[in-house]
Amino acid sequence: MWGAGDTKERAFDVRERLALLAAALASLVVELDWLAVNVAIPGIAHDLQRSPTDLQWLISAFTLAFGGVMPVAGWVVDAFGRRRTTVYALVLFMVGSLICAFADSLALLIAGRALQGLAGGFVVPGAVAMTVGGFTGRRRDIGLGVVMATASSAAALAPFVGGLSVHLFGWRSVFFMTVPVGLASVVLIYHFVVPSSNPMATARRPPILNGACIMGGAVALTVAADRGSTWGWTSLATFLCVACGVWLLAGFVWLESRESSAMFSRNLYQDRRLHILTLSGATSVIGFVMLSTLAMWYLQAGRGLSAFLTGSLLLCFSLPNAAATYVAGRLVARRGSHVLLSAALAAAAIGLVATTTVPFPGPYALALAVCGIGVGLSGGLTNILIQQRSSAEEAGAVASVTTAFKYLGAAVATALAATALETLHHSVGGSAADASGIDTVLRITAILPAAAVLLTAPAALARPRR
Repeated sequence: MWGAGDTKERAFDVRERLALLAAALASLVVELDWLAVNVAIPGIAHDLQRSPTDLQWLISAFTLAFGGVMPVAGWVVDAFGRRRTTVYALVLFMVGSLICAFADSLALLIAGRALQGLAGGFVVPGAVAMTVGGFTGRRRDIGLGVVMATASSAAALAPFVGGLSVHLFGWRSVFFMTVPVGLASVVLIYHFVVPSSNPMATARRPPILNGACIMGGAVALTVAADRGSTWGWTSLATFLCVACGVWLLAGFVWLESRESSAMFSRNLYQDRRLHILTLSGATSVIGFVMLSTLAMWYLQAGRGLSAFLTGSLLLCFSLPNAAATYVAGRLVARRGSHVLLSAALAAAAIGLVATTTVPFPGPYALALAVCGIGVGLSGGLTNILIQQRSSAEEAGAVASVTTAFKYLGAAVATALAATALETLHHSVGGSAADASGIDTVLRITAILPAAAVLLTAPAALARPRR
């Protein structure tokens, strides 16, 4: 039975396969919804009579909530049980989906997306924990491969599935389609995943205050980035938002400087290479979000493509991205992984710039593929290299905080990008169709992975010790 301590290598029985399917479907729901919604934004903007750049909060709200709960998600999964946490989180995720599907205002849509992101931040670690805790040895690795491959496949196909759904049934169908998959996962988890308990986790101090400081700081900075051009960059409201964000992030640093409240040891904070890897990973996530969002605006609002054609063309980005993420796990075991990371970051920067200069559609599709490979490979490599630099006892905390940093950074970057487009276009209306403005934002985004190349170059050029 799943969860037993049997270490023999044997084939998965029916119950174990259904338990794996449950975890895979749980991760699929989150990945599919997060990326499929991008293609629906122009349709939502049309129905609500808003500019697509106004709807950047549909992306930022999800990303902020998803990244913000990461520091506490691991503790919650351990303390309350992986099965219980994942089931409750899936139910909340479906409630958020239904709120979005029936929403008749932007405020209600944003609230639904925030609830989806909050719940998704518990679903993903819960799905991984169900797999890690249910198997041992090679069978655990195979199980994780199945869950991660399902999530990557969902991410790769999300633009196409979302575009097809919008084309056939309208934008509300993008939110409806996650509900039956989520229900199937809940039923399978309830019947085939063994409950778990971890008394040691409940005895640990939950890092709630630390996580609240990270999330609150990111929210304040995102609001400042989004409303700065409207309020005025030198206005009191903008200043207070920025000051509040900086104060909360400084509070996180202070909490981590105290032994009694720190999430992990000071040695990790003194690990310069870990900082560089985290920053490099953040540029990958930001590049992914920027290109997938801005390309969607450009193709639909600027080029006049339908949601279906837009989703189909974005497969040129998402499929290479998913494939490169998968390959990263095989390449990191070889020597020269830091050289590969530098090359991947360079490819991401080149691909981002190329999308702004090459002709449409053939060379443009090739540029999307180059960027997808660079972003996927650099993101995958940084995730693995970060784990290699942390101890087994702190691996979960390190993964949660670095993931939070990446996604919260992407949320702030999305708000800045939307504000920059409106500023360059000198108005909100039509800013999403401003090709020159989108090109400018993408070129600025390309500076981030290019700068990361300079940070990773010393490790890449260093001679291996004998």
